[in-house]
Parts: sequence; C-alpha cells; structure tokens
Amino acid sequence: MSSLFQYHLFLPLLLTTARPLLDQRQTESYFTVPQVATRVSHTPSSSMGQISATPLPDEHFFRPTFRLGKTGTGPIPCSAAQLHILTLLEHVKEQQMAIAAAVNNLASRLGTEAPVAEKPKDISIPLTTVPEVEEFEEWLKDSRNSQAKQNMISALGAVGGQNTKRVTWNILSRLYSDAVAKQINWKGVNGKKCFKEMLTRSLLIRAIRKNQSSTNAADSEIDSYAIRWFNLAPDRGGGRKERSRVKEALTEMARGN
Repeated sequence: MSSLFQYHLFLPLLLTTARPLLDQRQTESYFTVPQVATRVSHTPSSSMGQISATPLPDEHFFRPTFRLGKTGTGPIPCSAAQLHILTLLEHVKEQQMAIAAAVNNLASRLGTEAPVAEKPKDISIPLTTVPEVEEFEEWLKDSRNSQAKQNMISALGAVGGQNTKRVTWNILSRLYSDAVAKQINWKGVNGKKCFKEMLTRSLLIRAIRKNQSSTNAADSEIDSYAIRWFNLAPDRGGGRKERSRVKEALTEMARGN
C-alpha cells in the first residue's frame, strides 16, 4: 500500500479523534476564568461604602497614645502604610509636647525673674518714703527723662504675673515699699498721697500692658486692682498681726480696769 493511499485512508479517522481534544483546548484557553478568592464582609453595605470590621489577613492595628476624649485609646484597624504614617505622627506629637514643655518651663523661669528697671539717679526703688515718691513724680515730669522712662516701662512690663491682678500687684511691689504704700490711697483722703493724680499711675498702666498676660487690660480694671493693693498695705508685713496684738492688749487693759 502506497504512502499516499495510507494518508487518505487514515486522515478522516485522525480528524474525528483529534477534534474533541482541540475543542477542549480552545475552550480552556479562551473561556475558562480562574478562581479568585474573595473576602466576604459581614458589615451591611451603604451608598458611601463601608469598611468591613472583620479583621483581614493583611490588617494591622494602631494603638494610639495621645488619642483623647470619648474615643479612648483602643486599637484602630489600618493597613501597613497607614500604621507607618500614624506611628510617625505619634513620634512628631511626642516631640511637640516635649518642646512645648521646655518652652513653658523657660517662660515660667523668665517670668519669675525680677528685671532691674532703669530708674532715676539718686532715687532708690522701691520707694520707701513720701519725699522719694514726690521726687520720683518730678522725675517723670521731666521730658529729658523720656527715653529712660520708656526703658523703665519695658523693664517693669517684664515682671511676671499670671493675670492682670498679679501683674499689677507685682509692679506696684517693685515701685513702693509696704511702709510708703500705707501713705498712699486712690483719692488722697486722710492726709495721704492721691494715686489717681500721680504720673506713676500712667507709668503703671503702660507697664502692665507690656506684659503678655494683660495686654488688653482696661484702665478701670487696672485701677481697681491698684486701689485694692493700696488698701491692703496696712495688712502686709505683719500689720494685721500687729493690729490684732494691740487690740488684744487694749482689751486686757480694759478688763483690768
């Protein structure tokens, strides 16, 4: 049997046998979709798209340190990239808090220091006598001392104090001793010096507003604290105890009689 005759004889048989295999190969190559594992969320869906609360294999948990309020400090589900970013933010927050603490500490130290105010020659501050108070008023009137007066205002404005009241009282304590403060009141009644008419009052107001704690303080507010400070002068330096002791002595003498 010739080769050509054998080819024509077996060709139909080969085609019949091979066609199902070819069809199966084509179907697998072009129409078979590989199976992909999908994650199933048990959280109800919404129009905004809701993240599943079910932990996924690649999820991480960030445990915040500075999270405050009602949210607490519980773990927060996040991705690896989010965990890295949040950790860096926590580190930045720690550094920020450390810097803020250092600044507050430095500010408190500077606030407690008593700067030396530039004062007139031949006048000692705090003023201790009425003649010194009068001499200081004359010095404030002299226009030649305007620059020195500005320097004094700046120095007194740096005196520490957590509010307007404390700043006012601290500056007055720099200017007047308790002894001479007893000889001054707001209206100048009972033979005392009238603070309301003094140039020192204007100096005081300007110095107080130089302080960051009392930049916006009103004149009336400052005046009220100054009035109170002078009214309490007799009680400072043991004055109250001394008056109480004298009163008790007088009471004992009255009983003896």
